[in-house]
Amino acid sequence: MKDEESVSLLRRMLEVYSPTGREERLADLLEDEMAGLGLRGVRRDGAGNVYGEAGSGGFTVLLCGHIDTVRGWIPVRLRDGRLYGRGAVDAKSSLAAMISAAAALSTKLDDHGKVIVAGVVDEEGEARGIRQLIRENLGVGCAIFGEPSGLGNVTFAYKGSVKLELTVRTSTGHVGAQHLYRNAVEEAYELWRLIKGRCEEYRSPHGVFYSLSASLTGIRSRRTTGGVPDRCLLEVDLRLPPKISSEEAIRIIGKPIQEFLDGREPVSVSTRILDRVEPFVAGRDTKVMKALREAILEVTGKPARLLRKTGTGDMNIFGREVGVPVATYGPGDSRLSHTSMEYIDIQEFLMSIRVYTRAVEKILAEAP
Repeated sequence: MKDEESVSLLRRMLEVYSPTGREERLADLLEDEMAGLGLRGVRRDGAGNVYGEAGSGGFTVLLCGHIDTVRGWIPVRLRDGRLYGRGAVDAKSSLAAMISAAAALSTKLDDHGKVIVAGVVDEEGEARGIRQLIRENLGVGCAIFGEPSGLGNVTFAYKGSVKLELTVRTSTGHVGAQHLYRNAVEEAYELWRLIKGRCEEYRSPHGVFYSLSASLTGIRSRRTTGGVPDRCLLEVDLRLPPKISSEEAIRIIGKPIQEFLDGREPVSVSTRILDRVEPFVAGRDTKVMKALREAILEVTGKPARLLRKTGTGDMNIFGREVGVPVATYGPGDSRLSHTSMEYIDIQEFLMSIRVYTRAVEKILAEAP
């Protein structure tokens, strides 16, 4: 593909708004684009993931990006060498670069190896897409995931996460007699203070990546007229360091919940786990890491840096369940992810295509 064709592909992808749960229009576009670029076996699975292939036989490399974004439309515009739009960083630029790389490789590979490009759904949600991809049993020997690491960096580790709802219930009464009743909103605040304090005990001197952290991401109360609130829901997001599993994190916050309840009748707390992803650390000396590091050096002239990220990604789930060598790489500044000023530098995007292409070539050249 010519550079302008790759940029045009990315722009068309950005012009299709695809927040989690509304990915179908972009999937339609990608099916047409992949087929038009000569990729084989273009199809969609039951979850809505889109696949295309280059080459055939032998060792198979998976290039996996996601087609959903967080909510919030950003007008697509090109200005001063930057392309703005929702998903420009997280992570349509990575997927567009992967598709461009696969198209470039499609005329070179023949039967010397295969590349599968996958655009998966629901990465920003409950990871239905990557879980369906795993069930498809693609038979890949390694995988590169497309997320913003920056042109010269490779991500090898992500924290885990637990997303949960805590519902505090009390009895209600007239607000004029508030001294007779426990206010569910005020009680929920006290519960949150205890949970936050408990997680602070797991702060590591080695930094945020190695610390257990808790964020209050939502709070809702049943609206009453002249009554003391009797129900309050807290949405909590726990981020887990490598040595704390999701089960252990749930046990850790169970202690302050029990401490909160002691002597607080008739207050009750119910817990609902919305989602959990285990932390994951990939090997740093695998064929994927070696190929990406060499490709970055060749394309940029500088040694690659290896990153640990405090977020989570589809690599967490795939890496643990499939057990093949994995890494995460993609253009863009991750600090712009989910912001209202999301943009990708065009030259960085184009150079990342070369990195993906060279990395796959190196992996297949050394494959059995």
